[in-house]
Amino acid sequence: MAKKKRGNKKENTLKIVKKGLTSSKKINMVFRRFSFFLIFFVLFLVLNLATSDELWSNFFVLGEWIFGLIAVALLIVLLILYFLKIMKK
Repeated sequence: MAKKKRGNKKENTLKIVKKGLTSSKKINMVFRRFSFFLIFFVLFLVLNLATSDELWSNFFVLGEWIFGLIAVALLIVLLILYFLKIMKK
């Protein structure tokens, strides 16, 4: 059986500071992502209206649905964060 090495263990006296996101940083992050997906939703909407080919039209409609639903979800999250910020005050 191996002998355990005994030595002095130094305690870590440094405090660990957890950096969390503040409510304003969360709102800004969600707003930037919301605007990104909203821009792509509008881009796919315009491209769908501009194209006449059925294949591209179906592709652009699919893109509209995907980016539109993500934008709506982020809008709901943005509203929830905004109301939570108001309720804290």
